[in-house]
Amino acid sequence: MSDRHRRLMLLGVLPWLAAASVEHRPSPEAVLQAADAPRHVLDEGVMRIRATVRQDDGMPGIETILDVYVRGEDEALCVFRSGALEGRKILMAGDRVWLILPKTTHPIRVSPNQRLFGGASIGDVARLKFADEFTATLLDAAESVDGVACLAVELKGRTRKSAYGSGTLWVGKEDGLPRRAVLSLPSGKEAKELRFVAYAEDHGRTVLRRLEIHHLLPSERGMVTTLEFLGYDAETLPAGFFDPERARELP
Repeated sequence: MSDRHRRLMLLGVLPWLAAASVEHRPSPEAVLQAADAPRHVLDEGVMRIRATVRQDDGMPGIETILDVYVRGEDEALCVFRSGALEGRKILMAGDRVWLILPKTTHPIRVSPNQRLFGGASIGDVARLKFADEFTATLLDAAESVDGVACLAVELKGRTRKSAYGSGTLWVGKEDGLPRRAVLSLPSGKEAKELRFVAYAEDHGRTVLRRLEIHHLLPSERGMVTTLEFLGYDAETLPAGFFDPERARELP
């Protein structure tokens, strides 16, 4: 774990602990930082993910393996390694998103709305940082998720360019881990429900192992995407890795 990551973890965890001991309620900023920590454990490197997409009718799902390369706060490249999407890539750099298809000449620019659908939504959710995307307000109601006592947090998008305009996040009262989130478009339409199903310990840190995405928009309603985080590997990525033309040529 890098020194920078240790500092980020301390920024998220220490305010939570201090607030819990003195005021019994952490600050909204500490809630979001603690909620991000188990999903953003790399400054630079690759996450391997198994994604399964199914309908909620109980039929077998479609499975794919993908590598998500990340660097810094706003660069990510998703490479689909198997299944129906094998060979496709989704590149995200800041607010810009490109779809890179096998045997195409140029990357395809993806609109902000299109990034919320299909394969692009996997990368969108995988790199989502609550502390960057939202401001937060703690709600007074005591709630639970799957039997875990939780704090409920109202979310509001920081800018007009935010993919999600609002939402609600539920985090464990005792550990600050995210348990559930419902995210809405700027129009107010509910878009996704996230269920943080399983965590694990990895080299002394708590990491997310399983996440369920329930798609709520009419065109995808009934679809559930399960992400299993198989590994987090820190590594230095080559120069130009997140350039659209260079990314097209990467294996």
